[in-house]
Amino acid sequence: MGAKRLLATDLDGTFIGDEGAMLALWEDLERSGVIVAFSTGRHLPSIERFYEEATTERRADACICMVGTEIWTFTPAGYERDRGWSDVISEAWDKVRVEAILGAIPEAVMQPAEWQSEFKSSYFLEDNAEARLDDIHEALERADLLAKVIYSAGRFLDLLPHRSGKGGAVAYLAKRLGVPPADVVTAGDTGNDLDMMRPELGFRAVAVGNAAPELQSFEAAGLYHAEAPYAAGIREGLVHHGWLES
Repeated sequence: MGAKRLLATDLDGTFIGDEGAMLALWEDLERSGVIVAFSTGRHLPSIERFYEEATTERRADACICMVGTEIWTFTPAGYERDRGWSDVISEAWDKVRVEAILGAIPEAVMQPAEWQSEFKSSYFLEDNAEARLDDIHEALERADLLAKVIYSAGRFLDLLPHRSGKGGAVAYLAKRLGVPPADVVTAGDTGNDLDMMRPELGFRAVAVGNAAPELQSFEAAGLYHAEAPYAAGIREGLVHHGWLES
């Protein structure tokens, strides 16, 4: 096998959506020796449920969970958390003060407890979102708080440590695995995937055909907009990038 290559893909609406295409893609990736990492807003128990529902024995080599705030790597004993990543992102993160600011935004409704973590505060924000996002950024700046604000699919709002996010997590994982940026492809369908498609990371990327408007309108060097949806769109992008044969 040649140099290592890493596919970091979102799950819902990207890898998941067409089970036949998904299982075929996974087989192609396995045959080609591509390292697979899920980069998702889900937590690990939810990913484990996905494995059960998909009735597959395959497992991703790594899972970047909770919008880039947790990294889990697969071992013979199961998934193990990378505490080094937790140390990286903990710098300057003050969850209590961040949530106090969001508490003053009436349109921001906190998501259920299972989607909260020590490094992630998540809300639903649908009404007057553009103005409220401006207010949140301004309030964070006034409070001298460092936090990453991610809004996606016209509904989901995540506040994360400023050093976290899908992009930083993929870069950390790639470095740990010895995969150079040029040999990383990311794939996604909504705004929270934009963080791992930033040109400065040096990755290539795929926006699947069913992508949300915020991703459909995004253009960057190395980004391929697929026509096919879900896993078939990932495969189309990997053919474009020369990783798989058509």
